[in-house]
Amino acid sequence: MKAITEKLGALSSITRYLLMGLLTLVSWWAAERFGPQIEPGPKLEPGKVDYYSKGLKRTVLDESGKPKEMLYAEELVHYEGENRTELTKPVFTLYTKEGPPWIIHSETATLPGESDEILLHGEVLVERDENKNGRTMRIETTNARVQPKNNYAETDEDIRVISPPDYMSGTGAKLKFGDGIQYSVLANVRRKHEVQK
Repeated sequence: MKAITEKLGALSSITRYLLMGLLTLVSWWAAERFGPQIEPGPKLEPGKVDYYSKGLKRTVLDESGKPKEMLYAEELVHYEGENRTELTKPVFTLYTKEGPPWIIHSETATLPGESDEILLHGEVLVERDENKNGRTMRIETTNARVQPKNNYAETDEDIRVISPPDYMSGTGAKLKFGDGIQYSVLANVRRKHEVQK
């Protein structure tokens, strides 16, 4: 070992660097050639856009020809390989037999494949104008799941239900829309009722 060190010391610094570079290249080549082969996983390609629309407005009619539900979105993009649709700033309107419709806003939404469920992302707002009893309704939450055909929605996130003089908040909820509304807040429920004088 001492002899090798002495011989390397006798070489010029340029020769030493060239020798170390050559040794590095030979080591790299041997590792590539004789080392374990790593098989690459399937290559994931970004979704291929099948079709898109700007300013989309779609209305579904009931058997009598009256509007049942309406969807408006600033932008719709459908991805072919994943069979999913992404919506930007969607507004869903669910009409009732009597009274004002329910209007659902969100930042974005996803319609996965052939599912009847719509996934709402970001801030979600559900509103209904004054009904025959003179009460308005406002529901605020995030990240909800909606089934328009069943007039049903649910969330696992915090929720606030505002229908003066009643105010309710909690975590998680299930809602059934219609002429009235049936809902249950699942946890951490707080309710406030303002008494009219």
